[in-house]
Amino acid sequence: MANKLNSKALGIASAVLTGISYILCFIIVLIFNEDSLKFFNLFFHGIDLTSLATAPNIVNGIIGLIISVIAAYAYGWILAEIYNKYTK
Repeated sequence: MANKLNSKALGIASAVLTGISYILCFIIVLIFNEDSLKFFNLFFHGIDLTSLATAPNIVNGIIGLIISVIAAYAYGWILAEIYNKYTK
């Protein structure tokens, strides 16, 4: 019998790492607004993000953080559940 993943633990770990990454990214955008947009364009294969960007907003940042953390928890939990189901 193969090792099973703890769904709750993987969900929490995913949520924590996503939350930390999101906060660091948000701080970078607040401090280096223009330069951060140029940098993040590289991650999106040259798509011009400056045309989509708005001024950083703390309220939207907090809402985005909450949504990202919840989605990451769900992703980690679902991943573990699927892994456990198909592991023999």
